[in-house]
Amino acid sequence: MWFALPFGAGCLLCQYLLSQELRPWTAVGALAVGAALSLLRGHRKRPARIAAAGLAVGILWFSGYSALYMGPAEELEGLEDLVELELADYPEIASYGARCVVRVPGVRGRAMYYGGYDLMNLKPGDRITAVAKYYSAARLGGGDSSYYTAQGVFLRLYGDEIVSVEPGDAGSLRYLPQRAARWLKRTISDLYSPRTAGFITALLTGERDGLDEQSTSDLSEAGLMHMTAVSGLHCGFLIALLSIVVFRRQRLTALLAYPALLFYMVMVGCTPSVARSCVMMGLFLLAPLLGREGDAPTSLSAALLVILLANPFAVASVSLQLSFASVSGLLLVTPKLQAFFRRHRPKHAGALWSFFTGTVSASLGVMLLTAPLNAVYFGTLPLISPVSNLLALWIAPVLFGWALAGTVLCGVFPVLAPLTAGPDLLSRYVLWVAGVLAKIPGHGVVFAGPAVVMWLLLVYTLVGICAVSRDRKRKYVLAFVLAAVCLTAAKALPRAAVRGDAMTVVAVDVGQGASTLVHAGGRTALVDCGSLTNPRQAGIAVANAMDTYGWKRLDCVALTHYHADHAGGLAGLLARVKVHELLLPALDSGDQGDLQWEILALAEQYGVEARFVKEPTERFLSGASLTAYPPVTEGDTNEEGLTILCAAGEFELLITGDMNSAAEKKLVEAYDLPDIEVLIAGHHGSKYSTSEELLETVWPEVGVLSVGENSFGHPAQEAMGRMAAAGMTLYRTDWQGNILIRVHPGTGGTNGG
Repeated sequence: MWFALPFGAGCLLCQYLLSQELRPWTAVGALAVGAALSLLRGHRKRPARIAAAGLAVGILWFSGYSALYMGPAEELEGLEDLVELELADYPEIASYGARCVVRVPGVRGRAMYYGGYDLMNLKPGDRITAVAKYYSAARLGGGDSSYYTAQGVFLRLYGDEIVSVEPGDAGSLRYLPQRAARWLKRTISDLYSPRTAGFITALLTGERDGLDEQSTSDLSEAGLMHMTAVSGLHCGFLIALLSIVVFRRQRLTALLAYPALLFYMVMVGCTPSVARSCVMMGLFLLAPLLGREGDAPTSLSAALLVILLANPFAVASVSLQLSFASVSGLLLVTPKLQAFFRRHRPKHAGALWSFFTGTVSASLGVMLLTAPLNAVYFGTLPLISPVSNLLALWIAPVLFGWALAGTVLCGVFPVLAPLTAGPDLLSRYVLWVAGVLAKIPGHGVVFAGPAVVMWLLLVYTLVGICAVSRDRKRKYVLAFVLAAVCLTAAKALPRAAVRGDAMTVVAVDVGQGASTLVHAGGRTALVDCGSLTNPRQAGIAVANAMDTYGWKRLDCVALTHYHADHAGGLAGLLARVKVHELLLPALDSGDQGDLQWEILALAEQYGVEARFVKEPTERFLSGASLTAYPPVTEGDTNEEGLTILCAAGEFELLITGDMNSAAEKKLVEAYDLPDIEVLIAGHHGSKYSTSEELLETVWPEVGVLSVGENSFGHPAQEAMGRMAAAGMTLYRTDWQGNILIRVHPGTGGTNGG
């Protein structure tokens, strides 16, 4: 433990803080500190020296690993060549075609290959030859990214056509776990209804792609998404199931369980959370056989060391960070809470009290240490999770064992299909619980503003004060009341700030995409909802922004055109927010792609009225108005989009979607547009949009660029120069985050933030 934790700290420093030049000097400094600590006396001397050595070794290991694995990938950047690849897993559908994890001869680690849909016909072990262009996996969308490197993928390859295919050995044991996972997923899909099949697949394998948007939203909002993240919970269920199969023989269970855990780990993709669980449980299983006692902190530290030795870039994995924070909460906080409940145990309390206090203690222990990570990565904290765990977590062992055993048996012996009725019913119960709890007001906290972040800091300050203070009777009650009062104030502040405005506009930060909220007089509209990086996240970001300002429903959603960065987040949004009406571009051309039909299906599923805009259409928002203009030209999807004008008194805001300068010219010729105050820059600041002709017609004072990390060069210097020359003040969502525009009643004046 004294070595493993500083080793992890060294990797963390290299990932987030230390440049390549500073790493050797920092390692030398750590060793120097360790040498100086040798002057200490007593029992602290040895741990201090080990910790200093661990920090130095962690830094050096990360640096050496980066040179060996990332160096060759960086050297290949931009090269296009004929390459031979071996598929390491089954391909999956990507945004444009298919992708698959592959092995590249002469390159350490794995790579991600993007190709055409013909890739879907292949399987692990097959070798292909293709012309591909090389890119480093450490950069995505024009910026540094740890998404792929944390998974051990250091190279991205893009190819258009496969030149040749050499089939692999169908019976190879090397890819047996991948074949088993594929068979299990297909069997689940055949045996269960689509909604429960998606949940059971996520429960058994951690694969969430089959979960529908409503289930995903409900599980996340209710704090039950951890049931679908394969971790120690699932590994424990697997060992318990194996113990039952071998009639609870301890030694036989220990001998068989570790190979089973390793197979399961590879089958579900070797995610850091399951790798951590397998190492920890392996040590616990082997300890009795070796005559040693299991030690949870040492096992946790050993698991961290093993994972980071295999790939130090995994320190940036959200899965790893949440997994270790959860277990740390269970080890450090939960026992203290359980001791508190034991001291206050009612006289006649039975097993139900033990179950209640145990579940609440575990939930609070995990929440306390994962709250900062949830705030940073997801912007939410489900306060309802102790209740949801009480109602649903008890069923998880039965559901896991029954679903796994039942699926395998029914897959081999179809006559046993009635066995699936139990897992189907239990899955429906869990999803029902999640759906009910997700609708309770105040079920979670959205970290969308500085006031709520300050509340989080306050909570941890109170926890620290309680931990060091001696008054054990009233301090926790006082801390709880103070935290609740401050949370109420933090939630009320942004809502009070916009109350009374003639109109409030929020350009929501969705990354490389667009979403603009418009609120006036108790009514709310949305223009676009999408993101190129992660379309679903756009819907979540919009719902979180609405929660921040207390806006409950959307009276109107207008989509300028059918691209994922403008409309892909609608499914995630509808799963959380009630929408009355959709305004859509007409489908006369019939070439808008599959997204238009998905949107129409979503409208039918959620009972939303969909209207196609073929002439100027106006919607009123109690003192403000929203006018949607139909497409003014034919061409690709960008040009066949809507234009939106929002007005309140003397204030106007214009949204042109992704139309180019030629379409903008036709727009100003077709309609008598007014002088405006704010322009949402066209096509995220593309050099082909926001033309001088448009600017000289509408004379905007402020420009808002909804943009994120991208490889398109947005915003282009040409567009920025045109807007600057027009005297516009510019704001960017990638720099300022959510951009708030407040329109004062009567005067039409604005405040931006």
